[in-house]
Amino acid sequence: MLSEQLSHHEWLRVHQIAAAEVDYRIRQILPEYWEASTPCDEWDIYDLVAHCVIENMRASLILEGAPFEEVMSINAEVIAEDPEMAWELSWRNAVAAFAEADLDARVQLGQQSIPAIEFLQIRTSDLAVHAWDLAIGLGVDERIDEEVVSATLGWARARRDQMARMPELFDPPIQTAPQADPQTELLEIFGREV
Repeated sequence: MLSEQLSHHEWLRVHQIAAAEVDYRIRQILPEYWEASTPCDEWDIYDLVAHCVIENMRASLILEGAPFEEVMSINAEVIAEDPEMAWELSWRNAVAAFAEADLDARVQLGQQSIPAIEFLQIRTSDLAVHAWDLAIGLGVDERIDEEVVSATLGWARARRDQMARMPELFDPPIQTAPQADPQTELLEIFGREV
């Protein structure tokens, strides 16, 4: 399945599945795991969950057309009291916000304007990769849903060079072996050593 061939409706479904992949890992966090390391440099499990919550909350605000200052004002304090509940609310709100959005419209990301469907694809890819990061940190099942991997891999392949020029947002891609399975290729595009 090539990501360019997916309809908006299919991307909405893949985004929801990617969020469920993260949710599945978060539900396995025991109290002693919050400080466990992850493949994300300098992030433990708590930091990674905070990132996922913050980006979900920001996505909802961006789709509402909120001012950039409001979007960027969200920080890790939002999960301090109850990380699991903050995650639950954030991902459900983000899924609903994308479902209600006009995906052919443009959204504002700071100084940049991109199509809402592209924003949905970015968020889906971020969730897919972070589901794996959480799985590695927790030592649980690291296989990501095949439909999510297929969709996000198609998207990432087309943007590999662009992502490599954005070290502030993406880890440098790793050279993928010709025989790598799709999930490994996806993760290596996002700079993960598998």
